[in-house]
Amino acid sequence: MPIQPNFLERTAFFTLNAAPGPMLDLAGLLAYKAVNTAVELHLFTALVAQPASAAELAQRLEADERGVRALLRALLAIGYVVEENGRYHNSPMTDKWFVQSGVLDMNAALSVFNVFLHELWPHAAEVVRTGERPFNFYEFVYSDPELAHNFQQMMVGNANVVGAEVLKKLTVPAGVARLLDVGGGHGVFSVMLANAQPHLQATILDTAVALETAKHHISQHNLNGRIHLLPGDMWQMDWGEPYDLILLFNMVHHYDLDTNRKLLQKAYAALKPGGQVAIFDQIEGSVFGSGSNGIVQMLAFMFYLFANGRVYAADELMALLAEVGFKNQQITKMRLSPGSSLITAVK
Repeated sequence: MPIQPNFLERTAFFTLNAAPGPMLDLAGLLAYKAVNTAVELHLFTALVAQPASAAELAQRLEADERGVRALLRALLAIGYVVEENGRYHNSPMTDKWFVQSGVLDMNAALSVFNVFLHELWPHAAEVVRTGERPFNFYEFVYSDPELAHNFQQMMVGNANVVGAEVLKKLTVPAGVARLLDVGGGHGVFSVMLANAQPHLQATILDTAVALETAKHHISQHNLNGRIHLLPGDMWQMDWGEPYDLILLFNMVHHYDLDTNRKLLQKAYAALKPGGQVAIFDQIEGSVFGSGSNGIVQMLAFMFYLFANGRVYAADELMALLAEVGFKNQQITKMRLSPGSSLITAVK
């Protein structure tokens, strides 16, 4: 978990500026690398069966005992393992997010960010100077099958965390029969809506590679007859019509204002009169707490670096919806995803 200074340390770092606060950022980087090393070594998995000493764990991992001991002490200091009488086991946090992985698979997330940090972030200064990117983010992600799989698993985890709350706050109009999930390659939201609405027929539009994850979830829930896949380039193909509900979840942050105008125009054209568009994304200003605000702003910077994207203010998106022709815009903040909001509007 994040390194947490005690009262005296917080006073020195934050109140008096007597200690170098940037050291905490450097320490956070080292902590991330320590956890990532544990994931690559399958250390947390090796501790599931039973607690182990450093020597026993080194034998299980076929690794250097001194190195394993140093790694365990680092993980102990930041709360990922617990030590009792010289034997180590996973902390409750590690059990929930790395081992059980039923909701959010942090193993996949760390694997994805490890690639991003080594392959994409080194270009950050160049991108900020020129505004140009020497790579296409989407082609980069989907050019490597393992990276593409882990990226989708990371998105599945994010959807699992917020899905129930989003569905609870998404007022689905009575009689909704046709849903279009744009860019919903993992299929989680379509599956949740289909399970909640027995008469709903859903279509997921995304690239063929992304839809491989959706295939798995659809089959797992026996929804092959009700959820259909539409592979292709969403900008080049006809979305079909008329739909009762269109989801644009985690989409708008990828694009600039002009591109999002085109996205909403395509959604408007594909909806029937009275149909609803739903946007779920990080929204600037929808944040309570400095920690959540820091996460949102770091994500906004990442979106810019990787894909020339950004985090929008609610007023910007409301104005854009109105410009396209949508009415009755409503915004709802999410409790389980600080900084994210659900925005709906009607054709």
